[in-house]
Amino acid sequence: MRKNVWALGTLVLGMLMALPASAAKADRRQVSQQARIVQGVKSGELTGREAVRLQHQHRELRRDIRQARADDGRLDVRERAGIRREQNQLNRRIYRQKHDAQSR
Repeated sequence: MRKNVWALGTLVLGMLMALPASAAKADRRQVSQQARIVQGVKSGELTGREAVRLQHQHRELRRDIRQARADDGRLDVRERAGIRREQNQLNRRIYRQKHDAQSR
């Protein structure tokens, strides 16, 4: 199970790292958060269940970004604010899960 989560995380991280250098801030932050999840699994700070839950929330956020860009290819001010709020929430969840004294 752990190897599957790690492999999935590595695959997603690799795909997101291939984004052009001019990628939007939301995309760069997604890459950073994905890397934190993968690092948490590797270091043992995240249990398998925590990592799977965070990965799921990460995928939902990526889906939200994709849907927001679907109409005109851009994020307007309101969409950026909503995505930033969701990213902040996910960031706090990652931090809490990595520091909750559970180990695998």
